[in-house]
Order: sequence, then structure tokens, then C-alpha cells
Amino acid sequence: MPANLPPQFHTLWLKLKEAKDLEEKILILEEMLAICPKHKGTEKLQKDIKRRIAKLKRGEPKRQKRETLYFVKKEGAGQVVISGPANSGKSSLLNALTNANAKVAPYPFTTKIPQPAMMTYENILIQLVDTPPLSQGFSPPWLKGILKEGDALLAVFDLSKEEVNDDIKEFEEILNNWTLSEEKIIFLGNKIDLEKAKENLKKIRVPTKWAQYEIKPISCSMNWKFISHSTNLRFISCLKRIGLEELKKEIFDLLKIIRVYTKSHNQDLPDFEHPFIVRKNSRLIDLASQIHHNFTFSFKYARLFGNPPPLSVGGICPNASSPKVVGGKKPQIIGKDYILQDGDIIEIYT
Repeated sequence: MPANLPPQFHTLWLKLKEAKDLEEKILILEEMLAICPKHKGTEKLQKDIKRRIAKLKRGEPKRQKRETLYFVKKEGAGQVVISGPANSGKSSLLNALTNANAKVAPYPFTTKIPQPAMMTYENILIQLVDTPPLSQGFSPPWLKGILKEGDALLAVFDLSKEEVNDDIKEFEEILNNWTLSEEKIIFLGNKIDLEKAKENLKKIRVPTKWAQYEIKPISCSMNWKFISHSTNLRFISCLKRIGLEELKKEIFDLLKIIRVYTKSHNQDLPDFEHPFIVRKNSRLIDLASQIHHNFTFSFKYARLFGNPPPLSVGGICPNASSPKVVGGKKPQIIGKDYILQDGDIIEIYT
């Protein structure tokens, strides 16, 4: 084997010998090819890796079965995909934000296929999807499809890594090629609890597409945030759980959804634990058609009640700035073009 190969290459070589699954072997070989230095001394090794990949792919299951393996059905209030380079903490983030128990290990491709889990935010569930590491050497079409179809994206980077700038730049290039909207992305700098990460903060340069960022502390703890006009780059620690509660709120805001509660004429209170989820700026008629398609034609008017009480007084939704208990104020009569707001309580008449 040629000299001057990176340590990760030898780690992957040992992992390849132990691999049993066909797909796992292909992923490991593709990662080996990506990190293998490109010079004359490694030409034979590169050809051998490519030959082995081609041979293994000939024995893969049919495409239809593979697409089913990588497809993740959307569930909950929205689907948020976790992506980033190898060993940046994607699976750790999934575990920290949900009750999942995804495998975490200090080597690439611990995650081989998309792994979904549900994150609780107040009274709703949001689906998070952990994915294999994304790089120029590994960016298959199915992974592109998952990122583009997701409602939002968390891009995770290891702040303690010397090459963190290169990782951010490479990730930007992939996003540019895939034309992913920057409006649905939150950039996360993980492992802020490590001293090496704090040292690297001075070196970090965010790509020009996302403008220049100002580093600003948002609390007395090690909870930091990049502020910019276009997007955020939050500092977090999955291990120490730094910034994770604030991140949940940012994920909810990024999805651009609202919760609406409905009640029937003979109910005193709606079910605060199971709201309807609609997009921001949705009209009342959009909600009515979601409840039942006949309401689109039979809708007459609706009554709008005050917002539910906060958690501190026995309610569910803590976002109400001046809560009014249902029935505490005379309801308003609203029409089908009313723009719904988060926490609205609606009683529909047909």
C-alpha cells in the first residue's frame, strides 16, 4: 500500500475487512476513494478501489428496491434533514433532539441509510432525518433528493476540526450545484464545548454566498450565534446540550408553520394537544378544506376566540403574549379570507 495515506484511510481499510453488507462496503470504498491523495504513487490504488466499487455495484439490488430503502415518508409537522461532512455530529444531534438511539462512532459512514426520528416541540412533533456524510466524493442522487424534498435542512460542522473551513466551502459548492434554497437551512457549528473549537472560531470564514457573519454571544453560557441577513450559523454542543432548546424554536420558525385549534359548537374548549398544522399566511378556507373537503363549498363563517393560556396556567401553547381563556372575550366573526395566526382558536359554521 502506498505511503503518505491519511490515518482515516487505514481506519476505513480495517472497517472494510469487517464489513458484511454490500451497501456498507460500497460506501466505505467510495469514502476511501474520496480521501485518497491524487498523485502518481496512488494511481494503482485508485484504479483498484474503482474496480472493486464497480464489481460490488453489479451485485446490488435492483434500483427500485434501493430507492425504497432510501425513501423517508414525511410525518409530523415537517421534515428536517440533518446533513454535513463525516463525524461532524449528525447522529449525536438526532439523539440529542429526539428519543432516538442512532449509532455514534468516530469513523465515517456510521450512518449508512437515512434514519428518521420525531422531535417534540411544545405540543407538536417534527420529523428529523439523519443522513450519511455528504462530500464531493459521496453525493449520490438519492441523497440530493432527500435534501431537496425536506422542508428544512440542518447543516452540521465540527468546529474542533482543523479543516472546518474546507468542509464549509465544500458543502457550499454542493448546495450551489444542487440549487438548494439557503432560506431553508440552519448552519450549526458543533462541539463548541471543546477548547480546540474555541480556538478555531477566529479562523472560520463563512462562504460569500451567505454573506459575512458577526460572532455575537446570546447568553452568558457558551451559547453563540452568527448573525446575518440571510441565514444563521449557531454554535451548539450535542454532548453538553448547549443551544439545543433554542435550536428547537429556530427549527419551528424555519418551517414557517402555525398551529390552529378548532372546537365544535357544543365544546367549551378545543383539544390543545392536537392542533392543525398549516403554512404561515394560510387563509381560513385552507384550514376548512383540510378538515373536510366539503367545507370548501359549505363554509359560511367562523368564530375566532382568544389564544389558549400558556403552560404556566395549565394551557399548551406558550407563545401567547396576552392569553385569553376561551369564552373570556366575545369571539369575532371572520370570513374565509381571514389570515390564520399561530394559536388561533376557530369554530367553523357551515
